Amino acid sequence: MKTKITLLLSSLVLVAALGGCSKPAPSAPTGKWGYINKTGNFIIQPQFDEASEFGENGAIVRDGKRLLRLKAKPPGESSDPVKPEDTAELPPLPTLRAAEAGTDTYQIKDDDKVVFDAKTVPASEEVFHDNDFVCVKFGAQYAFIDKQGKLGIPVPFKAARNFSDKRAAAMDGGKWGYINRKGSFVLPPKYLDAGSFAFGLAPVKVPSDGPAAKTSLF
Repeated sequence: MKTKITLLLSSLVLVAALGGCSKPAPSAPTGKWGYINKTGNFIIQPQFDEASEFGENGAIVRDGKRLLRLKAKPPGESSDPVKPEDTAELPPLPTLRAAEAGTDTYQIKDDDKVVFDAKTVPASEEVFHDNDFVCVKFGAQYAFIDKQGKLGIPVPFKAARNFSDKRAAAMDGGKWGYINRKGSFVLPPKYLDAGSFAFGLAPVKVPSDGPAAKTSLF
């Protein structure tokens, strides 16, 4: 029998030294994963122990010891099998880092290699992923650098992910939310953990005693 999946329809402080690596974000507290739309409504209710972001082949979630593949449209369990290489986890936080390149201007480095410099190394799809900004380690925080080599958003975050579907997951006050390209939270920081939007859905983690499931897909 298929596992039932339920759904509900319904300032700035800049560090002086930019060369050091930041510590990874602390592990999120115990909770359950579900998927929200861009207005913050749960489309797939929080019920999973782990979850990945959506890709071309769907998303992978872990329910107890079982891995499942989900589809985004319509939201639910996919008939495609889970492959041995599939994992129910988010990608790591960005590892590129900012380095000074002049007054209020920054390079982006991958280890010691300069992968972007507004004057000498042009913006690439590999770095910017068709976005105006790229999220990088900025001392002990994360920041968004634009294609002019400047801070695209004038506020650093404790942790953040790259923009996708015009939203970026960012941490403030120990919780995750979603910002727009002005750096304003369009979904307030209230999640224990959060991944990027794709196909209109993003995985978020909430406390296990969060909203109860109300409607069954199967």
